[in-house]
Amino acid sequence: MEIQNKPFVEGDIRLIGGLNERLFRLLAEIDATGSLSQAARNVGVTYKGAWEIIERANNLSPQMLISTEIGGRKGGGSKLTAAGKTLLNLFLQIQAEHQQFLTQINQRLEKNQDVIFLLKRLIMKASARNQFFGKVTTVSMGAVNAEVAVTLNGGETIIAQITKDSVETLAVKASAEVVVLIKAPQIILVTDFGGYKLSARNQLVGTVSRIQKGAVNSEVSLQLEGGNSITSTITNDSLETLELAVGKPATAVFKAGAVILGVAG
Repeated sequence: MEIQNKPFVEGDIRLIGGLNERLFRLLAEIDATGSLSQAARNVGVTYKGAWEIIERANNLSPQMLISTEIGGRKGGGSKLTAAGKTLLNLFLQIQAEHQQFLTQINQRLEKNQDVIFLLKRLIMKASARNQFFGKVTTVSMGAVNAEVAVTLNGGETIIAQITKDSVETLAVKASAEVVVLIKAPQIILVTDFGGYKLSARNQLVGTVSRIQKGAVNSEVSLQLEGGNSITSTITNDSLETLELAVGKPATAVFKAGAVILGVAG
């Protein structure tokens, strides 16, 4: 799990009436280039789009912000009026103060380790439907693989089977904080064991909290006893066979090899 080195809090300035930073970037470029078409290219909008932005701002402003000369010996051009320059300068001052505010907020966040850890968790991106955070309780080394027991915040334990090389590379050890990833199709739902015992190491008991039915498959979420939720993808035929419904108890079953572990980079 790799965390990008970027501010935790970011934001743009939006003024009433839908005036945003793009308008003022256009104004700054027009002031610098004297050309609306060149300003549009520099900002990354079409000429038509830039003209519509400027036209709307001009129409709403008590005084014209931009004057445009069409044709003439120098081929025409655009320039800011005195009112346009005043507005642009005011915005630049607000922008500087806004950036200073964001810097102060990020500095305060950087001093709070609990908040930093939470935010780093939230910005992690992974395709696995199920993502949990927990602490390693035990690491049992074998000849080739290792079994790692991770306790979730809710108290449930998930067993992961990873290679010994991964244990060393990730520095997985007792009390280490890790992220647990499990793909939804790798989770089997069981409502009645029929007296049998299964070899799968992970068997989490819960209650159906949500069913999202699709054309072929359905997503079924279970709320575990500790409060966490786990989601399985099953066929619609299985949904009917198991007679699953919100509020019905079920067990999420998956192999230890289906579990992926991640650590903070």
